[in-house]
Amino acid sequence: MTIITASNISFTFPGAVAPLFTTLNFSVDSNSRIGLVGPNGCGKTTLLRILSGNLAGYSGHLIIEAGLRIATLSQETGERLRQSVFEFVRPQVATVRLKISRLENMAESAAALQLADLYAEYSDIDGFAVEAEIARLLNEFSLPLDSIDRPLESLSGGEKNRLGLIRLLLDKPDFLLLDEPTNHLDVKALEWLESYLRDIKIPWLVVSHDRRFLDNCCQSVWELKDTLLSQYSGNYSFYRQEQDQLLQRHLLEAKQAERQIDRLQQAAEKQRVEANRMENFKPKRDRKKNGGICKRDAGSGKALLRTQNKQKAATAIEQRLQRLVGKAQADKPFIEKKRAISFPDRSLKNSCVLRVEHLHKAYADQQLFADFSLTLLNHERLAVIGANGSGKSTLMRMLAGYEACDSGSISWAPEAVIGYHAQEFEQLNFSATVLEHVLAGDYAGNTRARTILGCLKLEKDKVDQQISTLSVGERSKTALARLLFQSPDILLLDEPTNHLEVDAREALEAALVEFAGTIILISHDRLFVERTSTRQILL
Repeated sequence: MTIITASNISFTFPGAVAPLFTTLNFSVDSNSRIGLVGPNGCGKTTLLRILSGNLAGYSGHLIIEAGLRIATLSQETGERLRQSVFEFVRPQVATVRLKISRLENMAESAAALQLADLYAEYSDIDGFAVEAEIARLLNEFSLPLDSIDRPLESLSGGEKNRLGLIRLLLDKPDFLLLDEPTNHLDVKALEWLESYLRDIKIPWLVVSHDRRFLDNCCQSVWELKDTLLSQYSGNYSFYRQEQDQLLQRHLLEAKQAERQIDRLQQAAEKQRVEANRMENFKPKRDRKKNGGICKRDAGSGKALLRTQNKQKAATAIEQRLQRLVGKAQADKPFIEKKRAISFPDRSLKNSCVLRVEHLHKAYADQQLFADFSLTLLNHERLAVIGANGSGKSTLMRMLAGYEACDSGSISWAPEAVIGYHAQEFEQLNFSATVLEHVLAGDYAGNTRARTILGCLKLEKDKVDQQISTLSVGERSKTALARLLFQSPDILLLDEPTNHLEVDAREALEAALVEFAGTIILISHDRLFVERTSTRQILL
C-alpha cells in the first residue's frame, strides 16, 4: 500500500539562484526499506525535512496518507548531554516522575497531598505504562534497565543512537526517517542496527554513506545527484552494478551515434562533391563547318536539374547531421575525470618503525591499557578496531604525542615523519582558506594540492573558501588533504571516513592503497578497513 506519493517536487533555498533539486517523483509503500545516497550538499537532509513536514517553500505535490505518523532520527543528543535518559526519551513524563521522587523522600503532610495529585497526573499521562514500555525497549535494544536514570553524557555514541530510536518508537510511528544513523557507531552497534532495521515491521528511509550497511539492510536505493533523483530496486551493490551497466549502455549508444555521424558526414561530402563536379563540368562541343561552336547538346537542362538535386540532397543530409550532432552532445554520458593522489618517494629505510612496550593508561577508575605492547614494521597497514570507549582514540593521541601514557614507552624510528588526522580537526587553521591551509606556504605544490582536494570533492570556489565557513564534512576533507599533501612516512588516521560521501571515501581508499609508507587507522567503515589494512588489532 502506498503511503507517500510525490510528484514534481522542487526546492530552491531562499536567495539562491540554482535549485537544490527539481521535479522529483517517487512513492513510498508500507514495505519500503530505502537507502538515500548522494554527494554532500545535494539535498538529502532537505528532502527528509520536507517529508517530515519540517520544511515548507517547495513546489510540486506531496500526498501523505491521512494520519500517517512520521518520525525522524536527528542528531540532537549533543545539545542535551546533561539530561537523564528518561528526560531525553519522554521529557513530560520524566518531569512528573522527578517531582514524585523528590516528594516521596519528604515526611510532611503537605507533601503527601501534593504527592496524591502528582500520582493522579502521572496516571493521566500514562506514566506507568510509559515506564513499562521504556523498560521493554531498553531490554530489546540491549541496554541495561538502570540506564534510565543515567545522564546522556555517560553513554557511548552507539547507546545514544539506540536511545534516539527508542524515543522515536515510543510515538509508535508509521514511517521512520533516519539521517546518518551510522555516524560514530562501532561495529557491534552497526550490526545491531542492521539487524533491527531488517526485522522492524514499519517502512523506513535512511541516509548513509556506509556501503556495507546499505548492502546489508536496504531493498532499494535512491540517488540524489545533480538536482535529480534516480531509483534502483536492490541494495547498494545492485545500485552500483546498475550504474555501471547504464554507463556502458550510454557509452555504446554514444559510439553508435558517432559512427552514424561519420557516415552521414561522408555521405553529405560525397553529394556536395558530386554536385560541384556536375556544376563545373563542361561537355565537349561540336564545331560547325565555318568553325563556329554548336549549341549544347539536347538534355543539358536535365543535367542542371540533377546538379540541383545533388545540392538539395547534400543540404538535407547536413541538416539531419546537425540535429544528430546536437542530440549526441546532449545525450553523451558525463564521465568524471579520474585523478589519483600521488605521493613522492620517501627515504625511510628502517625495517621497524614503531615499538610500544608495557604501556599503561587509565582515567580515574577506568583502566584502558595495562602492559600493552606493539611492534609495527615499515609498510604495514594496521587497523585498530574495538567498541566505543575501548581506548582507540586515546592510543592514537599517545602515538601522535598529544597525550602522555601513565607508564611504558613509545619509540618511533629516529627519522620518521608522522602525520596525524584527529576527529576533532584540532590542527585546522580556521581563519585560512582551504588552499592556504593545505599548502601552508609551499606554493610550488599548488597543482598537487588542487589535485588532492579535487579527489576529495573539494574544488572550484570551495578551495578559496575560509575553513570556518565550511561544513563538518568539508573540514574533514581539508584536514585529510593537508595530511596527504605533506606525504609523511607514517599516517595516523582517526576515523578519516566520518562525514565523507562514498566518492570521497573511495578516493581516500585508492590513495592509501598507493601510499608506500606505514599506516595506523581507526575506522568503523568495515569495507574501508578491509580494503586499506593488512593487519588488525582488537582493543
